[in-house]
Amino acid sequence: MTSWVASAPGKAVLLGEYAVLDGAPALVQAVNRRCTARLVPVAGQIGRVEALQLDSRPVRFVLDGHGRPRWQDDFPPGFAPAAAVIESVLAYIGRHAGRVVPFALRIDSGALFSGATKLGIGSSGATAVAIDAVLKAAFLEHQGLAEKQESASAAVTRLRAAQQPDAARAGSGIDLAASLCGGMLQFRLAGDAVELEAVRLPRDLSLVFVWAGRPAATSAFLDAWRQLESSSPGDHAELLATMRTLAEAGRRAVADADGAAFLDALAGYGCIMGKMNDLLGQEVMTAGHRHAAAAVQRMGGVYKPCGAGGGDIGLAASDEPDFGRRLRQLAPDLTTLDLQPDEHGVRVEQE
Repeated sequence: MTSWVASAPGKAVLLGEYAVLDGAPALVQAVNRRCTARLVPVAGQIGRVEALQLDSRPVRFVLDGHGRPRWQDDFPPGFAPAAAVIESVLAYIGRHAGRVVPFALRIDSGALFSGATKLGIGSSGATAVAIDAVLKAAFLEHQGLAEKQESASAAVTRLRAAQQPDAARAGSGIDLAASLCGGMLQFRLAGDAVELEAVRLPRDLSLVFVWAGRPAATSAFLDAWRQLESSSPGDHAELLATMRTLAEAGRRAVADADGAAFLDALAGYGCIMGKMNDLLGQEVMTAGHRHAAAAVQRMGGVYKPCGAGGGDIGLAASDEPDFGRRLRQLAPDLTTLDLQPDEHGVRVEQE
């Protein structure tokens, strides 16, 4: 029986966190940890979706006359975002005249975890992109109905809305962009649209990703960011202006292949994030991040949290070629992750 397998990479945000929600540029790198979604049509009327990292039984569904899923089981914790993406993609397929049949879908994002711990490298975004790709491959491309490829920007916008229908609380979609496109991207929100540009970091930079000791819930930090805007607009505006200036400096440094200027932008952004705890009422810069920053700075490198902070991963960077080895040797208590750039975005194979 024919099956389809899609895989999508995770991500690490290098620069532009928080400010990206207000139109500032951000830089994101796809990394070589992938979520896989495998789809096979099934006989009968009952389909099922199994998400391995949720450690629960498959969720069953039937398709209505329009190819939309009617879920037959209660959702396990954490399944709702995947269900929302499935519903949205099947609706998209229906609008393009695709014919959907019952299927079994198996989602495995274990490479973006350490055991049961989410590493904060874009498992939700990679899952959404892999689901989107495998459903479209099975029910559009397979039927010869995808004559025009959807642009990456349009796909990010569509999947972003599916993940979080409440636009006021939606994330930027930067993780979706990395999973779709791969490589290094400059990302910017322009109203409801998304602007993407493939870029390359200046040569001779050494990047090391450090696990800060605990997983973080990004949504809580983004809610706090938006609450700051309403409760203390002056503080929010001042913080945003500084972040925007640093993000723009980083963008220019990348365009000019200026490694020293890029490191300065990273260092400045890390300093700003280190001052956000009191303003947001959230521990953006945790003890784990502070410990890692101190070790990296002693070696002459720069450090900042990746993403919203609160745990997850941080970025240590230097222009010394031997920086990574020295950091692991001189700070053996730091947990470094073997994350490498992934130049390839989402992939689909038919088996």
